[in-house]
Amino acid sequence: MRVLCSLGCGAAVGQSVIPPPDTSKAAVVLAFQGRPDAASGAYDALISEVQSEGVKAGVSVWAVTGPSFDDMKSAIQSTVSAHQAKLFYAGHGMGGAGEAAAQAAAGDSTAEGAILVAGFLPRDYRPDLQACKAKWGTQPTHKCPKGKGLPLCPGGYLPEGSHDCSATGIPAPKFPVPTLSVGGELDGVVRVSRVAEAWYTQKGTPEHKVVVVEGMNHGDLLGTVPSSVQARDLVSEIGGDKAKAQVASIVAGFLADPKSYNPPAADDTLSPFEKMFVEQEGSWWWTPNSEESGSSPWAAAAQEKMCEPLSDTKLQWETSNEFHLLSDEDGIPPYYRAKHRPNVTMQGGKVAGSTVAQLRYTTLTVTQVAAGENGYELIKEEKAGILGTNAITDDGSDYVSAIEIATKLSSRQLCYNRTNAPEDPESLDDGDHCAAIN
Repeated sequence: MRVLCSLGCGAAVGQSVIPPPDTSKAAVVLAFQGRPDAASGAYDALISEVQSEGVKAGVSVWAVTGPSFDDMKSAIQSTVSAHQAKLFYAGHGMGGAGEAAAQAAAGDSTAEGAILVAGFLPRDYRPDLQACKAKWGTQPTHKCPKGKGLPLCPGGYLPEGSHDCSATGIPAPKFPVPTLSVGGELDGVVRVSRVAEAWYTQKGTPEHKVVVVEGMNHGDLLGTVPSSVQARDLVSEIGGDKAKAQVASIVAGFLADPKSYNPPAADDTLSPFEKMFVEQEGSWWWTPNSEESGSSPWAAAAQEKMCEPLSDTKLQWETSNEFHLLSDEDGIPPYYRAKHRPNVTMQGGKVAGSTVAQLRYTTLTVTQVAAGENGYELIKEEKAGILGTNAITDDGSDYVSAIEIATKLSSRQLCYNRTNAPEDPESLDDGDHCAAIN
């Protein structure tokens, strides 16, 4: 018979040490922190499933649960010591999972791994993004060199490249121990699109594994589901029992062999997100792109849509795009860069359309930017600005896409002129081409 140890067994109030059903296997300690709004005992069924699956995988899982890892510290240490066990931190939701990652990454940690259920490694663990964020510390000054702005630059001045966040390769994380991220396909609290970002950026780091349980929502792993979860969650297609069983099997496999465990592949579920964010949008978080480097094929294709229909329907298109701040212009602070403009030309019998685009992840008002004259505010749209001002809360609760792909397009009239159309029809401006492009 298993005995659940609480206050009387040396644990602090609100925490428990749950022994495994079979203590003859290799001992591991699973320190688990759930959602702060979860009821007492909300994870008991999940923990029990993990322990049962652990025996099948060859490990005896001693579970330590509580409201926070700080509260569990003494119980974790004593349980690890008593059973010469390997330690793993785990959490559910980004409140618990984020803390599990932080505990495992701590300099004095002895953890063998971190398990992030309905969670992921935050972007803060990616060196490229950390380096970009650090550049936000360089801010504009009112002093500017001759030829830039006025004798003084009231809107601020920054030398070119001050916030250059260009990089190469996929922005992968750097983390000291293996991790397992388990997402739910129908999780309305920690969105599967953010789990997909983790999956893509961790492809080159096989020690950081990502799994998606199809049909599972956020509340499936809880006993009593808090109202805050119910308000945002999607409808589960598999139910709590099946979800807990699948997650338990995956977690047990990782606990038994964190470095070599091969979880169920998530490629079929998550590959469409790669096409959207890498191959089309050019996301700053999935790629090394930034406000002055990279491109969006979606924004490139928009020019052809804007020009349709051309009188010569047999003409072939070649489209291109470049990322730049749309505010870039000779007289606009803080960089006073040359302006960037779209164009349509005929090259080798084909229509060549080039556009300029900016991914926007935050909204600035005309008043904030003083109609383009306040460089201190304008740079908050940069990648360094988004990271440096913490404009995005990286907890999976919001969409990972840009708010908009703001794009400069050439006019339909220019398209007709450059393609030598016989005349501009009166209907040239009919219809809502913006709706079609979007």
